[in-house]
Amino acid sequence: METNKENYKEALKVDQETSAKYYNSSLQRKTEQQKLLESLLQARGLKPQAIADIACGGGGSTYHLAGLYPNASYSLVDLNEDAIALARQATSQLNAKCLVGDIYNLELEDNSFDLVICWQTLSWIEDAERAVRELVRICKPGALIYASSLFNVDHDVDVYSKVEDHTRPSAARGLRYVYNTYSQTTVRRWVENLVTALRIHKFEIPIDLPPSGRGLGTYTAKVEGGPRLQLSAGMLLNWGILELQK
Repeated sequence: METNKENYKEALKVDQETSAKYYNSSLQRKTEQQKLLESLLQARGLKPQAIADIACGGGGSTYHLAGLYPNASYSLVDLNEDAIALARQATSQLNAKCLVGDIYNLELEDNSFDLVICWQTLSWIEDAERAVRELVRICKPGALIYASSLFNVDHDVDVYSKVEDHTRPSAARGLRYVYNTYSQTTVRRWVENLVTALRIHKFEIPIDLPPSGRGLGTYTAKVEGGPRLQLSAGMLLNWGILELQK
């Protein structure tokens, strides 16, 4: 596992330019997934005071959440030192601390957050179960966790894959990214006896996204009489938002 983690860090470092563009775009505009998260929070009438943003990237989720919760305290954690540097800049006006850390071994106290978010991460790490258990550990009893990832809600099938994007410098070094989709059955097994409620909200994107090149990157294809399919490099993306209540 440590080797896989180091490979992931190396891939991010090698693909630094691509990663930086992604982080900055998440700060400049609110994504449709972020809008769905905020609508879910508002529908519940939540008023969290302590929020953890795990695998925070450049801090985009916290930056936008602060519009709803300007007086909350935020703890942001990411394995990527470059991402944390951006997150510190993005959250400099907030009550926020930004830490370089490992999602598998968070240096955060048990039962300490009213809201835990983990965005677009679980499908791109080797051991999502271990990561989810850490998210549950730091969440207060009765509080909520939201995690955006690829989930197979309609079928009891997991898909485990690795991708090598030849448009990125990492491919020249033989570095690959994990690209997994998890069934609801598997997620329930991960958190058995740890949470009181589990739900996966399907994410059906309401806008068209054009293809962005020959590498990884989400785009849409409209099905006649049906929803927009979300694709990346020809692969179907079953995006969803996992909601757990401890």
